[in-house]
Amino acid sequence: MYINVLYDIVWRNIELVISKGFLDDAKLWDYEKNNVHSILQYCLLRIEGLDLIPLPEYKIRFRVPIDKLQIDERFEKRKGKKVWFTRVDVAYLKDLDVIGVGEVFTPDEIHGVLESRRLSAPWITPRHRIEYLAKYQGLDFLIVINVVNRLPSWEDARQHTTEEWAKLWTDFIKEVCLNHKIQCLHITMRNIRDVEYNLYPAR
Repeated sequence: MYINVLYDIVWRNIELVISKGFLDDAKLWDYEKNNVHSILQYCLLRIEGLDLIPLPEYKIRFRVPIDKLQIDERFEKRKGKKVWFTRVDVAYLKDLDVIGVGEVFTPDEIHGVLESRRLSAPWITPRHRIEYLAKYQGLDFLIVINVVNRLPSWEDARQHTTEEWAKLWTDFIKEVCLNHKIQCLHITMRNIRDVEYNLYPAR
C-alpha cells in the first residue's frame, strides 16, 4: 500500500524542513511571505523508493466535468458552465496514469472545505474538486495537508474558529476516503510541535 510508505516519507520530510529551519512557528504564521505552501509541497514531492513519479502543479482533466450550476446557481450569470480541468499541487503517476494526488491548503483556503453555496460568492472550492477527483478519477490514494494556525481576514473564513475548521476538514477527508474507498493521509498542522497525522486505509 503506497499510503503507508508515503506516511513515513512525508513525516520525515516535514521533520527535515523543520530541523533545517525552513519552518518554524513565525514562518508558519506569515505563510505567504515565507513560502510555506512551496515548502510543504516539496515534502510531498521528495519521495524515494517508490515506483511513482511525483509531478508538481499537474493539470488533470476530469472524466466527468463539474457542472457549475449544480454546484451553485449563482454561476448562472458567469461564462462557462462546465469545469473540465483542475490543477493539483502534486500528482503521483505510475505508467503515465495519475493514481494519487497531494494537496496543500494554507489558511487562505481554510474555508475551502465548505460548499460554494455557503460562501459569500460562488467558488469551485477545494471540497468540490476533491469530491470529483475521488468520485470519478479512479485514484488509489489522496494526501491533504491543512495548515490551520490562523484565520485570514476575509469574512467567509471567520465563520468558524481554527479548531472548528480543522474538525470540518478532518471529517470531510475521512468521509471522502471511506465513501470512495481511497487510501488517505490527512495532515493537520497547528504549529510545528502540533502536527496531526491521520491515515484512512481503503476498505
